[in-house]
Amino acid sequence: MSDVQEHVMTRTLKEIVIVPDHVNRTESAEFRKSKERLKADGHYRCWVCGSTENLQVHHVGLEWSLANVGDFDKLKEFVETFDVYGYGRLLKNQPITSVDDVRNCMTLCQEHHTGVDHESGGSGTGIHEITFPVWLIQKLAKQGVHAVPQAGETLRQAEATVKNEGD
Repeated sequence: MSDVQEHVMTRTLKEIVIVPDHVNRTESAEFRKSKERLKADGHYRCWVCGSTENLQVHHVGLEWSLANVGDFDKLKEFVETFDVYGYGRLLKNQPITSVDDVRNCMTLCQEHHTGVDHESGGSGTGIHEITFPVWLIQKLAKQGVHAVPQAGETLRQAEATVKNEGD
């Protein structure tokens, strides 16, 4: 059996979602409270790379724009399983009634939240731009290895980090 050689995988995805009617987004008091809790508990840094610059808070389980069709009992079960900061376990006995609940919040830098590199044809680094397993390798890769080219990095430079790891 032979090994599969290193290669660049390019996909074009077509995503279709029906976003229900919703009000214009404003920052709720609960969202402000959740951000303050993340800060107070030492979680106000990018969950992927640890950066403290250009931070944004992502609704990790149920997106704000989809809240009207979301099942909050299912969201509660999800955030107790994918419990990035331990709030799911800590607040297990409390219901979730809003997507702005701290259990549904994840701090990300702009690059790992909505980041898009338009110079390379629209490739992205943000959770809103690429598939979850590809986004997640940015956190789980060995130090200095970039399977996903990062901002300001060429495809060839990223390839070199992967190739050097295999040597």
